[in-house]
Amino acid sequence: MKKPRLVREEVLFKGLRFNVVRRTYSKSDTLEVFNRDVVVFPHAVAILPFLDHSRIILLRQFRAPFNDYIMEVPAGVVNSGETPEDTARRELIEETGYSARVLEKLGSYTPTPGYSSEVLHLYVARELEYKGIRPEKYEILEPFSVEFSEAYKMVVNGAINDMKTALIILLYSTKFRAV
Repeated sequence: MKKPRLVREEVLFKGLRFNVVRRTYSKSDTLEVFNRDVVVFPHAVAILPFLDHSRIILLRQFRAPFNDYIMEVPAGVVNSGETPEDTARRELIEETGYSARVLEKLGSYTPTPGYSSEVLHLYVARELEYKGIRPEKYEILEPFSVEFSEAYKMVVNGAINDMKTALIILLYSTKFRAV
């Protein structure tokens, strides 16, 4: 099957963290065209930080779309000039206060490919050393520690409903048979 050809791209909205563009495509086997609106979002990272062999750090973080706090792993957007690993190290210190001697990549995933260009890179952080928390001025968050097995149960029973957090906990559990 041939990939449709991008004919035109029009910026509909420029935001603080993302843009919305309308892409017009032509099917390769006909002259028929179709449009898709796409949220152009930078790559991002999520980190599963282990304090020791069984305890992890999660965040209670205020999220404006829900006007409430949710539980999630540290995460953030890859800035221009950064690698995903650089971002994971930076975000871990900013949001938890810890730096990691060991950072292992679990994989890269597309959270919402139906409308967003975001790619999410997942990491496990170990051998943590406290350096001091440095949240950005707009971040309202509180780190806390929990047993990994308890976090797993929180995903299964819906207490943790953030998709990136659920994915990283379930992926880690499957890959390392942690539960």
